Amino acid sequence: MKNVQQNHIASPYCDLPLMQLQESSTNPRRRYDETAMQELAVSIQSQGILAPLLVRHLESGQFEVIAGSRRFRAAKIAELPEIPVRIVEMSDAQVLEAQCVENLQREDVHPLEEANAFTAMLREHYDVAAIASKIGKPAAFVVSRIQLTQLIPPIADAFLADKLTIGHAILIAKLPAAHQPEAFTASYRNVWMTEGQTPILVPVKELAAWIESNILMELRTAPFDRKDAELVPEAGSCHDCPKRTGANALLFPESHRDSCLDRECFQAKINAHVARSMEQNPKLIQITTSWNGHRNGGPLSRNHYTEIVAAKPGKKAKADHSPAQTKCPHVTEGLVVEGADRGRTLAICAEPTCPVHHAEAQKVREAQQEMRASQRKEDQRRKEDLIARQRILSAILQKVSEPTKADLELIATEFFGKLSHEYRAVVAEEMRPVGKDKQPSQKDSASAFEAKLRGTDQAGLNRLLLGMALLDATFNTFSSQGAERLEAVAKRYRVNTKTLRQAIHAELAEKLKKQQQRRKEPGSGKGRSRKTQSKGAKA
Repeated sequence: MKNVQQNHIASPYCDLPLMQLQESSTNPRRRYDETAMQELAVSIQSQGILAPLLVRHLESGQFEVIAGSRRFRAAKIAELPEIPVRIVEMSDAQVLEAQCVENLQREDVHPLEEANAFTAMLREHYDVAAIASKIGKPAAFVVSRIQLTQLIPPIADAFLADKLTIGHAILIAKLPAAHQPEAFTASYRNVWMTEGQTPILVPVKELAAWIESNILMELRTAPFDRKDAELVPEAGSCHDCPKRTGANALLFPESHRDSCLDRECFQAKINAHVARSMEQNPKLIQITTSWNGHRNGGPLSRNHYTEIVAAKPGKKAKADHSPAQTKCPHVTEGLVVEGADRGRTLAICAEPTCPVHHAEAQKVREAQQEMRASQRKEDQRRKEDLIARQRILSAILQKVSEPTKADLELIATEFFGKLSHEYRAVVAEEMRPVGKDKQPSQKDSASAFEAKLRGTDQAGLNRLLLGMALLDATFNTFSSQGAERLEAVAKRYRVNTKTLRQAIHAELAEKLKKQQQRRKEPGSGKGRSRKTQSKGAKA
């Protein structure tokens, strides 16, 4: 050993046994392709090592490989007894610098390995500018590489496995650890291929747009005071916070807007701002930007208030301002507690009777009231007409004379078979014996009808046939021709339809009057249970 050390002093170039060499713990390279290593070992067996390894002497008597770790590993595989080296004297900082510069010149060094090397140089009291100068790269390059060390382990492993490009990895590494998983998921899009759904990487620009829309919070639009350090004391002010794009121009050179990287902190400040605003001004009306809410039991939805906005500067005032630019005596302040603009205080008019801001809404309400009144009137008319037609039919059937029984049975059977299911049910109800509630099933209704016919006299058959002939004229209230046919038959049987309709009109009008009186009584209306309403109807 003494002879070897003496040779070192005489000449820095010599051959050393493999057992006296050890790999450097600061070497940034961590990945070695096994196939390439085997090929290099075969080459070394046939031609030897052409370029000496760079090593330094350690106090333990061993030598540390500063540069040439791949040749050192291949020599082990080739089982060489010794290899050529060049011995130099270097400090730990010099070794680290040499390794970073040497590895950066190689194409197969992974960016994450570079990032670890630069981070190690920072611990050796290098700064970003010094590292950039040593490697001949811009400072932004060094900062972005160092940021890669902030990738959470699962995403760092995916990056090392080449499942992410450097562009995707840098975008994700800029985010807080809590948001990295969702950004990693957004880096892929499932597409249908021959083997089924397959995830593929989206373009880097698409991922950047997704991050800007879903994670970054633009500070310019914040409803709270960004310089207020007491709003959320543990977070401090946004102006002094490092978790924003404007705090690191080297890391976010492409950002034109100052955005917050911590969505939870941003939302916490909005929550604190809303609570403080309501405490300082309890008269603030709580509103939401949603249109599908309701007026009672929650914040006012967008269709219950009008936001008052100022006219755009630089334009001449128009003679007739739009309602949104016109103030009224009802203008007050509203605080958005739900929706995209949560935390903002707006000038609004929430008075539903305001002729300036809610005139259209008032017209809509009036039109709806008129429509409901018209519908009720139409329903009453149809109900009255239906009852009149039914009673007209009953009056006609009472005056039918007796035809031949055998002929009537044959006609009735054929006629019944051509009726719809709805009209068959009406006929079955007319023929049901008094006191029997059970109706024949649809399957045996025809046979039951024939059996019933055999017990019906000729007068009953005559009434039955005429009733079936006038079913559509009686129940189809949408057809004016049916009403005319019913009137013609009534006239033939000398049924006074006018008197009958007048009586029905008076009867229903009296019922309607009683219903309206009951609604006005205390405890009536929507508060009554269905059971109470049912009893009232029976009474």
